[in-house]
Amino acid sequence: MTRLKSLAKEIATESVAVYWALIKIIVPVMIVVEFAIRHGIVEILGEWSAPFMAIFGLPAEASLILVTTILVGLYPAAAVLMALAPEVAFTTADMTVLGGMMLFAHVLPVEQLIVKKTGVSIVFSTFIRLLAMVIYGWLAHVIITSVGMFEGPANILIALDSASEGPESWLDWGISSLQGLAMIFVILVGLITLMKLLDITGITKQLIKLLTPLLRLIGIGPNAAPLAMVGILLGLSFGGGLIIREVEKDHLQPKSVFLSMIFICLGHSLVEDTIIIIACGGHWSGVLIGRVLLTIIMVVPIAMMIKPMPDKYFKYLYKIKKPASA
Repeated sequence: MTRLKSLAKEIATESVAVYWALIKIIVPVMIVVEFAIRHGIVEILGEWSAPFMAIFGLPAEASLILVTTILVGLYPAAAVLMALAPEVAFTTADMTVLGGMMLFAHVLPVEQLIVKKTGVSIVFSTFIRLLAMVIYGWLAHVIITSVGMFEGPANILIALDSASEGPESWLDWGISSLQGLAMIFVILVGLITLMKLLDITGITKQLIKLLTPLLRLIGIGPNAAPLAMVGILLGLSFGGGLIIREVEKDHLQPKSVFLSMIFICLGHSLVEDTIIIIACGGHWSGVLIGRVLLTIIMVVPIAMMIKPMPDKYFKYLYKIKKPASA
């Protein structure tokens, strides 16, 4: 019972801390987006971006969500979606395509700095993430359209009430926005609880052990494979941080570090991030299975190219770190 209370307190403390940090970003984003909607700015931006978004079969307004994702992250992008959902009729197909693109390329200014600290070229790793975003978006659109799947309205858990007629007052908007923010908090608490339970029950360790052989087949060494799996399951910050620490100890092979980080870049935080996108209306088959398959398909040829590559060329992709004691 004491352990249960301690766990509940830990989850509550962490949830409030993370949520407060997010609120300081999300609320300003929501206000700016709502202002842009009311003054026709979103419509203008949509006209500019329409040709690009049409490649993926997405509404022009989705570009605002995508840009927010790339620059700031998934939760602020969810806030933008929350503001746009009453105005734009997003389908499950739209959110599956857009959601997968968001998973491949989110909060790049922050995450790519972590990648750089491991020695991997920030230019190459960023290019790979953006390329994966475009490839996934196009392929998912083509496959979903040809099969005729997910044509119904997206089940967006954080969507605001769109039943009112005419323009909504700022007060009404504020009240409905609080409802959406409350749902984000519920999702966040659920995610943190899930991650804790996976850790406590040992499921996380078992998944890492189960999937590590796959990474070894790709060319990620036995020492780096478990670290890469941590990043894939729990996030780039976790996996990247562990790899940075081991790189400083000079325990890992440079090419193994490189492949690990490229894999983590494309497929990190499979649990948390996937659930966020499902809450935004994406279908699990696309945002989880599709993402994992494309990650493997992209990493395999990179591994085949890297393994025989001479150091004089490899140095442009990876800067070899010296041990901290050197």
